[in-house]
Amino acid sequence: MTNSPTLRPRLVVADAVKAIDYYAMAFGAEVIDRYAAPDGKIVHCELAVGEARFTLKDEDAADRAPAAAGGSGALLMLEVEDVDAVAARMVAAGGTVVFPVADADYGRSGRVADPFGHAWLLHQRSAPDIDLYRLTDLQTPWCVHVAATLRIADHIAAGVTDIDGLAAVVGADRTALHNVLVHLVNKGVFTQTGPGRFGLNLAAADGLRDPFLDLDGIGGRMAHAWSTLLTYVRTGKPGYHELFGRPWWEDLAANPEIGAEFDALMGPAGHGTPNPDIELGDGWAGVQTVVDVGGGTGALLAEILRARPGLRGTLVDLPATVARATETFEAAEVGDRVTRRGQSFFDPLPAGADVYLLKSVLNDWPEEETLAILRRCAEAARPGGRIVIMGGVAPDETPPALSIEMVLVGGTTSSITEFRELARRAGLEVVAAGRQAAGRYVVECRTT
Repeated sequence: MTNSPTLRPRLVVADAVKAIDYYAMAFGAEVIDRYAAPDGKIVHCELAVGEARFTLKDEDAADRAPAAAGGSGALLMLEVEDVDAVAARMVAAGGTVVFPVADADYGRSGRVADPFGHAWLLHQRSAPDIDLYRLTDLQTPWCVHVAATLRIADHIAAGVTDIDGLAAVVGADRTALHNVLVHLVNKGVFTQTGPGRFGLNLAAADGLRDPFLDLDGIGGRMAHAWSTLLTYVRTGKPGYHELFGRPWWEDLAANPEIGAEFDALMGPAGHGTPNPDIELGDGWAGVQTVVDVGGGTGALLAEILRARPGLRGTLVDLPATVARATETFEAAEVGDRVTRRGQSFFDPLPAGADVYLLKSVLNDWPEEETLAILRRCAEAARPGGRIVIMGGVAPDETPPALSIEMVLVGGTTSSITEFRELARRAGLEVVAAGRQAAGRYVVECRTT
């Protein structure tokens, strides 16, 4: 099997840092990969807009930006769901209308030039026919979850390919399992090599081994939680307890093995190595202490300390989670500069630090709990101390989106305007907000 060629536009711009910010504001682009030369010039940055990808770089002697080259020689076409909204964001961020958005037989489109000289043809297809039966097919995803939970792919790879042998080795009813596997054959997940015999579709085999598909693990908890969506929609509160007898956080505490899987999912195993390049308004030079509030097993704190040898840190999370952080800090060789505090962040926090981090914390809580966490940070920070938030706050123009945190725990994401008021009520002032490394939206507050 050979890999298909990949063709991606590569834009040359006069100021790559500004261009990255522009495309983040205009398109919601996220940074996938980014490299800079010793002089700070961007030599490669890959951006994602949904499933679309493009790259950019700063101009140099070999490659010139459109203004220096006498104009752009290419027209970039981007298909979007709402062409009017995207065109408006492009213009608001500094773009120029070339052709206004208008309807045509093939859909709705317009052309906007970005501030860096590149022309974008924005296109919105006519509304497609909607197949509600396909959209509501619950049979296939549950069959995939069951096959993954029973480790069917592993057993077939080990040589057990007949339905009798598979049913025996996984402890399943032969007829029921046979029906599930035939359904997945029809969907291309498995192959049928003969009557009652099955093989692997190699393209799907590795995916089936993903532990997140296991219904007995953390992924199963999240999969089942979607069945409580109606409760969330009717009440604005999670219905997780209706299935599992306890709210989400209490359920993790009562099932340590599931809690450990959740910690792993939130760490490098699930989200990759965190990027420690967080920009502060006054820089890191005067920072001596940082507290990572709700920092899980310490992946982000470890990278921050490794990048800044003079810094000391404190990790705050529940006792069982903090206990699992030792390996993280030892691997980063920063264990001698870390204090571990096993506690709730609704209790008083370690006081007097220069910076308090809240990464992927506020999005897990409703408004009142969010306010309580912010107040704890404000109480603990030294005068003029900083609270840095990543997650749970979004630019005003970001459309609302349903997330698993909402269904599990009633989590919220505030617009920056809404968050400014929350921060004020907590005794904090927002002093900066914007997209930084890896496209993440970062909010910095100071105590008032």
